Amino acid sequence: MKLLFEDRRIAWNDSFDVFDEIGRKMYRIEAREDGVRKKMKIYASYLHHKSVATLKESLDEAPAVEIKHGTRFVSVVRYLKVRRFFDLGFIGWYAAGNFEQGNFFLYDANDRAVASIGRTFTQEGVFRTIDTLPEYTLHSLTFTLAVDVQFTGEGIENTSPYSAALS
Repeated sequence: MKLLFEDRRIAWNDSFDVFDEIGRKMYRIEAREDGVRKKMKIYASYLHHKSVATLKESLDEAPAVEIKHGTRFVSVVRYLKVRRFFDLGFIGWYAAGNFEQGNFFLYDANDRAVASIGRTFTQEGVFRTIDTLPEYTLHSLTFTLAVDVQFTGEGIENTSPYSAALS
């Protein structure tokens, strides 16, 4: 299954829709500050605007993002600068690849790629794509947003062409 959203610099104050490969709206992302912490809510459009996941800026570890799916805590996603990959904090999953260009993979604990994240160029514009199995769509979307908000946002200091081009 493929998820698509407009290629943009993901920020904690962003709101946008995520579509499947045939153009159906699958998720709505709404971000806002909630008191002390910034957060992003993910709503499943087919569930009538029911919140299915929350990403919050971690206060304990910077830069890091806490993820809940519904009320269940899933992980804390953080960038390991020395190793140049993101620890997804979820049963051994991690993200690695060319973050500067916005292309990377999500891997499970057995080093199998469970999702490919990249770009698709269409007549309507440039879209971020997440190509994964249907059972991994929510995990892949939340992990991709957690990586993007840290890497292209304020969380990780970098001078990559990807973040400069999207500024």
